[in-house]
Amino acid sequence: MRQRKQRRDKIARLISWGHWFTFFNILVALVIGLFYVDAAETPGSALGVIYLLVSWLGHFAFLPFVFFIILIFPFCMLVPYPRILRGIASLVASIGLLALIADMLFYRQYGFHLNTYSLSQLALDAETAFTGASFLILLGMLLTFIVVLVFELGLANLAYKRLDRLQTKHWGISVSAVFVLCFLTSHTIHIWADAVFYTPITKQDDLFPLSYPTTAKTLMNKHGLLDDQQAVTTDRLLREIDTLELTYPSAALLCAKQADVVDTLIVTMDVLDSDRVEQMSSLTTVPWPILGQLDATSGAFELRYGLPDLYMAAMAKARQEPAYIERLHDYDIRVVPSLPAAIDSDTKTIWWAQLEHLTETDARAIEAAIATGMRVFVLGLTNQNAPAQGFSEDSMRVPLYVANVELQPQQLAQLVDIMPTVVGHYMNCAEGTKTWSLGQDLAKHETEWPMIASYGSQLVIYTEAERIVIDQDATTRMFQGAEEMPNAVPLTPILINALRDVKRFSATGE
Repeated sequence: MRQRKQRRDKIARLISWGHWFTFFNILVALVIGLFYVDAAETPGSALGVIYLLVSWLGHFAFLPFVFFIILIFPFCMLVPYPRILRGIASLVASIGLLALIADMLFYRQYGFHLNTYSLSQLALDAETAFTGASFLILLGMLLTFIVVLVFELGLANLAYKRLDRLQTKHWGISVSAVFVLCFLTSHTIHIWADAVFYTPITKQDDLFPLSYPTTAKTLMNKHGLLDDQQAVTTDRLLREIDTLELTYPSAALLCAKQADVVDTLIVTMDVLDSDRVEQMSSLTTVPWPILGQLDATSGAFELRYGLPDLYMAAMAKARQEPAYIERLHDYDIRVVPSLPAAIDSDTKTIWWAQLEHLTETDARAIEAAIATGMRVFVLGLTNQNAPAQGFSEDSMRVPLYVANVELQPQQLAQLVDIMPTVVGHYMNCAEGTKTWSLGQDLAKHETEWPMIASYGSQLVIYTEAERIVIDQDATTRMFQGAEEMPNAVPLTPILINALRDVKRFSATGE
């Protein structure tokens, strides 16, 4: 019985030490976090500044606490030996702080957090500066780790030796309460900001590492907190489309080359004659709907940029080229009005032939390109029939044929998905395609609902069961199949999420 009591007292003392050790590491993490705050773009409003401060306090207090709960607390129970535990805790804390320091330095330099792609970019930039720079970076990180480990060992031992004195302090509970309050407050503020498109706050989403701000729109909608805001934000979005200001790409593209790539041929027509294409046995029709556009100009824009046509005027005004072009390295993109008689499959070229119609000569050139192993996409940009009311999938559908391309099964896809699929064959980027496109790589992802499309001045949100049409006057109509659903009201979270996503590259989201 006495041994059990001694063991419980020993474990309780170690847990108390663990709390204080974590508390001191929280203070260290907060100091490192100040460098993120310093690198942050000015929020642009008083509320944005308040959110930045409470988010900084809450987030960098939360990170060490999570590591304590997951990694240190169990060892207090399993290995109740002070010296061993202090060594383990110091090692864990050192690794965490080293990762935080490295991420902070990288973020200040590149604006991205560390991952496999950013590490390869760092190594590439270092070797570009001078040969052997990557080795010096590794050596510097090793020396930094040793310094941090010595610091953590000293901190762990000091906290253990002064534990009796520390346990008499009562301010620790008050300070911890402040951290918890800041954490909860920051997430509560973000819920509201995310719901109403308040950019001074939402643009901070990627500022801190391992940050996942809460976006509980469904909960707010359940209690009727978003109904009035829905009409306001929808109306503002549509009014801003004509004067859209760009933030494109939304962040720098950090990309790594793919291995074993081949050239690509894209063949588009305003309206595709499916009968002639189906005679080409090497091409395979894709058995799912792909949404075309109302006119070929809008369709060509969506395909080339991977963006809805609502961005077309802004891109033309800014004379902005697609962001992926400069990251394709040695590859050339050639847009031609007709197919060459012979296409070499090893020229480091992405061919895009914009044809009026498909001739026998074109068909033979496509077959020859397929035979060389080229990836081939043949599709139309518009449906030959007028769109049905509510822009149903059937009335907007255009044919897509592929060869030497493997795609994931889709329930629905768009023209904006084509170029992400093409580019994904040549490079992997840290944020996928989200920094430059609203489409997705069809070779890697299945349909993600809801899906938003723009047709001139109208927006259409496609869900698995219904379609939501948003007119320019911000009124909404809902359709199921070909039938309109009278008096039906779209779920606010679906509407808010889709509208926020479509404005990803707009600088007018406040």
